[in-house]
Amino acid sequence: MVEEECLKNKKSIKMQAVALRTSRSISNEECTPRQKSDVGRAARKAKRIRFLVNGDRFCKGVVVAVTHERYRSFDSLLAELSNMLSENKHLPSGVRALFSTDGHKISQLDDLEDGKFYICSGGNNAIKKLDYAALNNVKPSRSLTKLQSTHTVLSSPSKQPYLNIRPKIIFVVRSGTRPRKIIRMLLNKRNSPSFEHILTLITESIKLDTGAVRKVYVSSGCQITQLEQFFESDDLFFVYGSERISQDDLKLDFEEMKIVQSHKRGLRRPANELKNGTHCMDESGKRVPQLPKTTKANRSITSSIPNKVLSRYTIGDRLGDGNFAVVYRCFDKRNNAEYALKVIKKIEVPQMSQMIENELSILKSISHPNIINLISDLVTNTDVYLITELVSGGDLFEAIARCTDFSERDIRLMTRNLASALAYLHGLDIVHRDVKPENLLVEYDINGHVLHLKLADFGLSQKVTEPLYMVCGTPTYVSPEILTQDGYGVKIDIWAAGVILYILLCGFPPFVSENNIQEDLFNDILSGTYGFPEPYWDNVSEEAKDLVCSMLQSNPNLRFSAEDVLDHPWCDEFEL
Repeated sequence: MVEEECLKNKKSIKMQAVALRTSRSISNEECTPRQKSDVGRAARKAKRIRFLVNGDRFCKGVVVAVTHERYRSFDSLLAELSNMLSENKHLPSGVRALFSTDGHKISQLDDLEDGKFYICSGGNNAIKKLDYAALNNVKPSRSLTKLQSTHTVLSSPSKQPYLNIRPKIIFVVRSGTRPRKIIRMLLNKRNSPSFEHILTLITESIKLDTGAVRKVYVSSGCQITQLEQFFESDDLFFVYGSERISQDDLKLDFEEMKIVQSHKRGLRRPANELKNGTHCMDESGKRVPQLPKTTKANRSITSSIPNKVLSRYTIGDRLGDGNFAVVYRCFDKRNNAEYALKVIKKIEVPQMSQMIENELSILKSISHPNIINLISDLVTNTDVYLITELVSGGDLFEAIARCTDFSERDIRLMTRNLASALAYLHGLDIVHRDVKPENLLVEYDINGHVLHLKLADFGLSQKVTEPLYMVCGTPTYVSPEILTQDGYGVKIDIWAAGVILYILLCGFPPFVSENNIQEDLFNDILSGTYGFPEPYWDNVSEEAKDLVCSMLQSNPNLRFSAEDVLDHPWCDEFEL
């Protein structure tokens, strides 16, 4: 039996999205277009920051240009710093924390200031009291962009050797009596910043009788001695401690081969096998892909909109609705600018108040180009009113239902946008918990190509401080760990994104119930079986299929993170 272990750290045509601004009361003034443009330019400007090493009075550190585009999460920055400073003896486990020079711990990218010094630490302990600026003979400046290029200037990340590290699942064979223990591990540039890191992580996972893993080989007999070798074509590695090895040790016996091959094939169905329930007949009798049912409710939520809103906005036509909300078009009376007004009805259901509180709290704390950001809000005893920017393209479910034939280029762009939004959220330990086409808003250009996608509706979102157990979400998109109630985290969003990617590529979902019975659907999800049936997948690239498989791993430890999705070659092929 293979032990699966892995390393930690990897029906509305128009709906709303919002401007990238901090939320506030409706009575406050909105930003002008020029102000918004200024904010956008400020957000894109790189912050040049020098990172020094805790307790090292001689290290010159590194200067890094920090932007949200380059580092999609705080962990991404820590991983790159670990790679850049991997030779420093004061950081044997890599960079695990950042501190300001006055000892304040940094927890997110927005805490970093342009031109300042920050201290890299291998743990959460307080920094050692040294005058780091004086030791490096550099006075803190308002911006490091004016530093002269001399031999004493810190090295730039652009000068570091480039390693093509892509997220990858590997098989590790433990030395010992046959059939040997074989585990699967997910490697990426965040948990594998150096060769030594990988050896340490394999040691912790494989648990050799002789102690630490000291030698790694591939079946050809070549010994692995460099980080980049783990990310080349080989995916089967034999690990040893101090014991001697022979060439026969680098061969799998029949039982071991069956184990590896079964996992390489995964639980995919044959290409000519089509699940019952994935197709239906149209009016002409033609067999067509069958989409999951929409989760939107066509109900009327009457509400007397308060004067505080009506004095500022003219309410227009109704754009759409959900289980507890209705969305209207509205116009700012000052400049006739279009917005969307979402009215959430407070009703007496378990945890409703907490859901509303969570949604408002999270929306007010986040800002990302691919996430709905709150402009204004008003809470009354019976309703919650949210003013958001209007996105004219509508939601993704409606586009799919209209049989919009998205090109792989457009699907790639939407996948990147969604993964970028999730990487940002997950970096803040926020899980969305209801990623589905109805909650994805899409903008198109005049030719019908996708411009961008935004994630909306944070009613089920939550800050993750420990494993969650509440069963929630939309059936078609729920992950196995939600159903087993073993505890889940942010990677349930990646599963849902994988289901959406599958639907976009072929037109029907990977997991279905032939008779539309929810229990049967859940059993199909728990089985983890799906395939790429002909002819619907014939023109889909192998790299796209590979990404789908990586996002629909039943084991969340082996499932890609949002960062891994963005690092995957298929996503990385996108060009503007």
